[in-house]
Amino acid sequence: MCNTLSQVAASLAAGGLARHCRADEMDPGLASMIASVTRSVATGVRHSLAAMAVSAALLGGCASQDTGAAEVWDPIETPNRFIFSINRAIDIMAIRPIAVLYRDWVPEPAQKSVRNLLDNLGEPVTAINEVFQGDPSRAGVTLARFLVNSTLGLAGLFDVASMMGMERTKEDAGKTIGMWAGKGVEPENGGFYLMLPLRGPSNARDATGLMIDYAIDPFQILPIAFNWDWFYYSMPRYGLNVIDYRSRTMFALDDLEKNSVDYYAALRSAYTQNRADLIRAKREKTDTKSELDRRDNLALVR
Repeated sequence: MCNTLSQVAASLAAGGLARHCRADEMDPGLASMIASVTRSVATGVRHSLAAMAVSAALLGGCASQDTGAAEVWDPIETPNRFIFSINRAIDIMAIRPIAVLYRDWVPEPAQKSVRNLLDNLGEPVTAINEVFQGDPSRAGVTLARFLVNSTLGLAGLFDVASMMGMERTKEDAGKTIGMWAGKGVEPENGGFYLMLPLRGPSNARDATGLMIDYAIDPFQILPIAFNWDWFYYSMPRYGLNVIDYRSRTMFALDDLEKNSVDYYAALRSAYTQNRADLIRAKREKTDTKSELDRRDNLALVR
């Protein structure tokens, strides 16, 4: 199935523009740029589909080792705790103070606009994952949101789409893999636990998903396709994401640390359970939709 999907995706990416533009009618420079972008997109989609299939298969193979929500598999706990201590030091010295200043001194409307902008930049990745999750209609709404907010919403600073009744969703490849991993794999089983440098809690499934999301993100593909300086193009977005997220989770993380004997273990448990809840809700929604579709098909047959 992965090969078939990748072939379809590659054909759509490489051939979509060809149907509307003849090569001999285009400026050579424009043709070269289009070819570069389509190659990058096709490669990213092919690699992403393959990674999703491999990750889901590995999780399915580990189903018999699933330990459930009460116990998180952390075979590399010692290096994880070391990275956690470094992350905490950086957070205490730099990230948290900046996030406090941002929260207290930047006007709320400006913070909301920054959040809208960041969410809008993530809409294409959400739409692609919704297609992978078997929900193209929802992906269409997400793309419509992106187009509306990118134009009428001034590059996403204002969430005009929500005012028009188009609800925002947030999907990622980690959830996509978890959804397709199989009924024998509990959502809590995301593979071994990981503490990522400068990013925080994760696991094998979500770390794989993170790489997939990066590979299919048009705003990561474009700098590579056009040889733009990645640091100056992508770092501001990453920095704003970190500060915005830290400012919004300030009280929750402070409360978790204050009320836990082992902050590392408490954060590990909270992360695992939160991700499991998101994946479980996604599976239940998909199962409900499949059952309704089955009943509709039976009604049509009768």
